[in-house]
Amino acid sequence: MNDREGWLRERFDHVLLATDFHQNSRLALEYAAWLAHKFGGRLTVLNAFEFGPYSQTVEVLDSRPSRERTTAEELLQEFASRAGRSDVISEQLVVEGFVPSAIIKALYEFDVNLLVIGTEGVHQGLDHLLLGSNTEALMLGSHRPTLTVGPRVPERVEREIICQKVIYISDFSVASNAAATFASALAQAFNASTEVYQLVSKVALKEPARLQGVAAQYCDLLRFADPNLPAEWFDPEFQLSRIFPEEDLMAKVSESSNLIVLGVQPSSFIQRHLHTSLAYRLLANAASPVLTIPAEAVGRSRKE
Repeated sequence: MNDREGWLRERFDHVLLATDFHQNSRLALEYAAWLAHKFGGRLTVLNAFEFGPYSQTVEVLDSRPSRERTTAEELLQEFASRAGRSDVISEQLVVEGFVPSAIIKALYEFDVNLLVIGTEGVHQGLDHLLLGSNTEALMLGSHRPTLTVGPRVPERVEREIICQKVIYISDFSVASNAAATFASALAQAFNASTEVYQLVSKVALKEPARLQGVAAQYCDLLRFADPNLPAEWFDPEFQLSRIFPEEDLMAKVSESSNLIVLGVQPSSFIQRHLHTSLAYRLLANAASPVLTIPAEAVGRSRKE
């Protein structure tokens, strides 16, 4: 075990899969079990739901579980039994409340390091793909790294998951720095190659001198944050050469058997509804799972 894999073991030692029992959650369960097994962690499987008024009355007045709760517990037990690695799953939980808030609350309460979710897309019109609003709320609101298995990730035939390439996507922002460490560490742990892509606006491309300065600052901060990253990542010219238009980037993420890693910044409810985040657009197109890293995630481990 190398130092990077040990570093990941500290940060992925408790994986929580949040499921709504849809088909893509079953694929997400496979990824969650694989990661827990790979890094020697434990896996908790959770279902969050919102009570109806009748169920609340039953539980408050009669002091007994409602039929809604017992049904959820039965479904969760059946769902968890499909993991294929019963030694990995340590706990099954049913919690009630507004779904994104209940899941994020569980991350704190149960000291979870990695959240895994699966989401299914809904097509509207010819090519517009919508994802559940809960998905984006969790991707952008979670204080823990979140692995999302999107609607275009194919079902697997083989038992073992193979990661051929780790794709690190940045936008020269500070929020991207934390994701760089995870991308590099995961590539080493999986013995996979890495690809770096920088996404900038069309306006920024019209100011090459300013963009050069931004790239230099980004590389300096990257070196300060993690001097053990690949040396070429600290070269502004290398990073500038990795600028891709968003449409080309979407083509890159359409490949399967990879892992996509990017940093995110928490957004308010209003901001999430004013525009669709890059992470969300990537997820709708990606044929590989997307790992979103909040800016504060690198320094956090159970030992710190």
